[in-house]
Amino acid sequence: MIENLLVAGARIRWTKPNTVAQAQDGSIVASVNAGNPMTYLGSTQAQPRGGLFHRAPRVYQAPANTPVPHTWLDYIPGRTAYVGQGHDVLTGFMSGCLIARGTYNGAMSVFHMGTVENPVATNLVKIGFRTDLPGNASGFYPAAAWTVGERAATGMATDIVALVTSAGSFYSILLCHGVNEYIVGGIKKVPPLNRVAIMARLM
Repeated sequence: MIENLLVAGARIRWTKPNTVAQAQDGSIVASVNAGNPMTYLGSTQAQPRGGLFHRAPRVYQAPANTPVPHTWLDYIPGRTAYVGQGHDVLTGFMSGCLIARGTYNGAMSVFHMGTVENPVATNLVKIGFRTDLPGNASGFYPAAAWTVGERAATGMATDIVALVTSAGSFYSILLCHGVNEYIVGGIKKVPPLNRVAIMARLM
């Protein structure tokens, strides 16, 4: 399970796919990029300043250079990108976007709602997504899982990726920027919002 591999202290080699630029019209569109390989390199015992959130890195007993299988979901500013879910889905980097899961066009899918700083474009995204919000939708806001203090405590530059497992669990993963790799600063399982709560956020 990917959530057992990307634990605090895990070192990974990965290059985030480029952000996709399309018309910012609020529509729901298929994700474009296939994603880039992610490799588990091992577990570090090095402690960033302040520690990895007050607990030692967990040493996960997986061989070095183990591939981390996942499906990539693009962030498409001004649109909601989706991908059919046959495997665990990763998406990011996260700032304030909603990540959701539900049945779309007859298949279980994961969505990344591409909000932007432009309020007009963001409103179009909200209108477009709430119009076609799946009846069984659930979701979360990955960036809200980490406080400014927690990110600062690593003493490193950080970014957040979202994980939606094939079983429907939601995780927020804090990545610390290392040299030609990332160190997982921590992973948090986040309770999902239900459809009613999501709809209220989209109004």
